[in-house]
Amino acid sequence: MEREPLRRVDVGVRLDRRKTFQLLAIAAVAFAYGTIVLGGTVRGMGAGLACPDWPLCNGSVVPDLADPTIAVEYAHRLVAALTSLFVLLTMILALLWHRSEMRIVTLSTITFAVLAAQVAFGALTITSALDWVVVTIHLALGTATLAFALMVALLALRIPTGAAREADAEGPSSLDEEMHHADTDEADGDP
Repeated sequence: MEREPLRRVDVGVRLDRRKTFQLLAIAAVAFAYGTIVLGGTVRGMGAGLACPDWPLCNGSVVPDLADPTIAVEYAHRLVAALTSLFVLLTMILALLWHRSEMRIVTLSTITFAVLAAQVAFGALTITSALDWVVVTIHLALGTATLAFALMVALLALRIPTGAAREADAEGPSSLDEEMHHADTDEADGDP
């Protein structure tokens, strides 16, 4: 018996790439800010070593949250994980949907790189038993993550309404096609 080939079914739901990108970029800013606020709360409560191991907390993925110092440290880690997710998604979608917007692509990539360094220093903060130099670098990188995420979000809010749809209509472009286009522009005298 021969099977029918699978057909693609159009469900009629369109994803507005511009708005989706804007929402993810704004979420990255909100969660980066929340991470900083919770980090300050951790510091203020003296809860920096309430979870003395990393990435686990007291040897568990979900620790006993009855102790407020453990709860606030764990909340800081959870919000930081969500920040990481939103920054990563923003970078990926900038690369996929907004390649022509080099400022957004560059800034979202820098944001992710700074965040990766900040997460590494977060882990080092725990393993170094709160060495003040490491804590200071961790805070500075957290602030830089927020600043870069804010720049990405502000640029995302300035993306023209039809920009994502125009990119869809043009189809995928290869580096060879872009280089060929650049060569013909230069031949015409246009830089």
